Amino acid sequence: MRHNDGTMKLSWQSALTVSSHFLHGMLHCVRTRLGDKVAAQVLASAAIPHSLLDQPDARLTRQQYVALYRTVAASLDDEMLGLWSRPIRSGTLKYLMLSLLDAPTVLVALNRFVRFWNLLLDDYRLQISTKNNLVRLALVERTAGTHVTPLGHELMMKLIHGIASWLLGREIILHAVEFRFARPRHVDDYAFLYPGEVRFDAGMTSIYFAYQDCAGLFKREKHELWAFLKRAPEDWTFSTLQRASMAARTREYLEQNMAQRLTIQDLAQGLHTSVRTINRRLADEGTHFQSVKDGLRRDIAVHRLTNSNTSVAALAFDLGFSDATGFCRAFKHWTGSSPSDYRKGSRQGE
Repeated sequence: MRHNDGTMKLSWQSALTVSSHFLHGMLHCVRTRLGDKVAAQVLASAAIPHSLLDQPDARLTRQQYVALYRTVAASLDDEMLGLWSRPIRSGTLKYLMLSLLDAPTVLVALNRFVRFWNLLLDDYRLQISTKNNLVRLALVERTAGTHVTPLGHELMMKLIHGIASWLLGREIILHAVEFRFARPRHVDDYAFLYPGEVRFDAGMTSIYFAYQDCAGLFKREKHELWAFLKRAPEDWTFSTLQRASMAARTREYLEQNMAQRLTIQDLAQGLHTSVRTINRRLADEGTHFQSVKDGLRRDIAVHRLTNSNTSVAALAFDLGFSDATGFCRAFKHWTGSSPSDYRKGSRQGE
């Protein structure tokens, strides 16, 4: 389907944006180790305007995130972006994944993942355990008081989840994810990165899978692995397999009916469930209906302001706003910028 300006309509997955927290976190080591000049070159290579650094509520598109990750990894020769005690040199993920391919179950693969990773780092070790039909992988500090880098912990949990889901051929719904840091400002992003209950201020960062999922058999071939690695980090960060979380189902349903002013009652009817069930499951995932709806509209707006010449008035109408004024007010609340200023900043250097 095409919009009236000729641009292709985005699926909710490709329209997904993430907080500028990821921008600052990924760029930190480049600026510290290689200087601001190289950092500016990295931003340019990822088609990210420098002005986004000064906007605390700016958003990165999925494409910008992936390009930035790859460029930073190449610049530092570190597939985990300088976030751990030792660099994870280019090619590490490839050999890690090769060691998993002939494992009979996801659980065996996760045990190998843990042993492999524990050869690499001095600051943390991974620990795997099974209890009450749950499999837990935890980041355990090797020395008391080890510094916590939130982005490093976020990416490690996402890598574990992404690899396990890819091996099984479907996105694994998480029992829970716990982080050893306070609830961050960009917490709404977690509903789409970690499909399950998310907790903060935990004793250690951990991820919990159902034992039944981990006991699952899988069969993956090398040619499938090459494709997975070629797209990295996209497939392990943004699952392309199956989105079964309530936040994802909500976002998909709303995207299909974006021009309508849908309520949560309309959603419940469309998903053949109850409002109470939707609210409970969204709360478990750390979000709520209006937040998911606003996030979708924000993400589509960011994409179209960045990649098309759609007028602000037309965009407001397409997103279900009654007028452009209401849309402009909402967009400034979401990103800190007016739609016009955001478009201007996103096209610097074109």
